[in-house]
Amino acid sequence: MTPLLSGHTLLVFVGIPALVIAVVALLVFASSIASGPRYRPGLSWWAPPVWIGGPEPLKPNPANLPELPAGDNSATAATGVARTTGGASASW
Repeated sequence: MTPLLSGHTLLVFVGIPALVIAVVALLVFASSIASGPRYRPGLSWWAPPVWIGGPEPLKPNPANLPELPAGDNSATAATGVARTTGGASASW
């Protein structure tokens, strides 16, 4: 005698794996669906032009910049001599 397949058996062994496969496929393709159309060879280009490596933006005029507050430089104030070295020479 062959056992008959019940609805619960089909749901467990067919329905749940099919649902898992559908969810994984949706997650894989969701980013490409959400990003919209891509350029295809032979079609016209619809995106605005981008100038890579174009001219530098205008730099601000130093005459219009605010003055920095005068600070007490402890290295020159203690010795009275302005140091001209520093950085990599380790003479701060």
